Amino acid sequence: MAAPGTPGRQVLKDVVAYVDVWSVNGTENYSKAFTNQLVDMGAKVSKTFSKRVTHVVFKDGYQSTWDKAQKRGVKLVSVLWVEKCRTAGAHIDEALFPAANTREHLPSLIKKKRKCMQPKDFIPKTPEHDKRLKKKFEKMATELQRQKSRLDNDVPVLLFESNGSLMYSPTIKTCAGQHSAMQRRLQEMKEKRENLSPTSSLEKSHDNPTNSPCEASWNISHDTLCSGVKDGPTRHDVLDGSLETCKDLSRPLEESKKRGKAQKPTRTLVMTSMPSEKQNLVIQVVNKLKGFSFAREVCDTTTHVLTGKPLRTLNVLLGIARGCWILSYEWVLWSLELGHWISEEPFELSNYFPAAPLCRLERGLSAGQYQGTLFADQPVMFITPTSNPPRTKLRELVLLCGGQITRIQRQAGIFIGPSQGKRKATIKYLSETWILDSITQHKVCTFDNYLLLE
Repeated sequence: MAAPGTPGRQVLKDVVAYVDVWSVNGTENYSKAFTNQLVDMGAKVSKTFSKRVTHVVFKDGYQSTWDKAQKRGVKLVSVLWVEKCRTAGAHIDEALFPAANTREHLPSLIKKKRKCMQPKDFIPKTPEHDKRLKKKFEKMATELQRQKSRLDNDVPVLLFESNGSLMYSPTIKTCAGQHSAMQRRLQEMKEKRENLSPTSSLEKSHDNPTNSPCEASWNISHDTLCSGVKDGPTRHDVLDGSLETCKDLSRPLEESKKRGKAQKPTRTLVMTSMPSEKQNLVIQVVNKLKGFSFAREVCDTTTHVLTGKPLRTLNVLLGIARGCWILSYEWVLWSLELGHWISEEPFELSNYFPAAPLCRLERGLSAGQYQGTLFADQPVMFITPTSNPPRTKLRELVLLCGGQITRIQRQAGIFIGPSQGKRKATIKYLSETWILDSITQHKVCTFDNYLLLE
């Protein structure tokens, strides 16, 4: 049987959907991404609002679509319903994710937004040209803001400075009270970490079955941005450390960089374990809501790692080691639904990656550049050239977590990865998984479980 959310699972085979999903200002059409997901789940998608339509996926769409759906008694659902059906692998009750029409009671001046048939020299009445209209518009905007604050009272908004960088972030300067609260919470989380989900609870990749004891806790899928790869790469892609970036996805990334060159955001977002249609939607939303640049791999400017599936990829591990937010794809969907970046915490994948919130809070408490201390008390390590993941990535992970690395074998107290030749009794020969599991659990794992036999 097909896994939940895969194309073989026809959970919406009785649905005929019409998709009308736009950005808040009506300039960006997001319908295609959700159309593809609906088709993958067995639904039929109609290009016109025909009599066969049973569901309308709606967000900031045309008022005529909304009116027609209500008149015919068609189910109006939000984009979140589509995602929930996909992740649950089932037809979810539509009443749990109803669509909202924020423009239903606005005057027609605001509603008509996409096409204009007036000649180019026509000057319409606008708040800039008409004082009476300006006063009316300001009054209406105040009322809308009041309603919105009441609606989103429990959803903190991410604020951005003029240069596009985040003001609300893991590295924000906090007052003494907030600092103490973060320290208390960090201590509580550390005390409870023994009860957090172990590595074995991580979702297993269907494409990468494990065979040997040393591979039992291996759960790294390679971070590929290749268009059309929906279920992740093969194990060969993981082990050889190669990274392919397809042209059709790199193009919007490059275009995004060019458009934001004048005020390039100082923070980067990395996508991992995510099929191409989701990546394209994320790119659209980020280009519209601003505040981030894209990076293919986690680096020192990365603050958010967005994952389509809770798989332990290299980018996830690097994100944990750097104290980044490790978030589910739903964070972008909810931000799209509400029209602004919302609080990340409800979407943090702490159940799958217990170390993520701990490192993130430690990063928030650090005065300068964040430096982990996980491996600070461990012997000097030598990573063998044949290690998997690649030697350079393991080295980066160890150094980010405060460990020491040497290229001279006789100076090391720990060998990581397959090694040849005579072994010394004073040296520990460990599997690469010891590093990965220790980072995931935010705890130095016992050597005995990772010893490599001769």
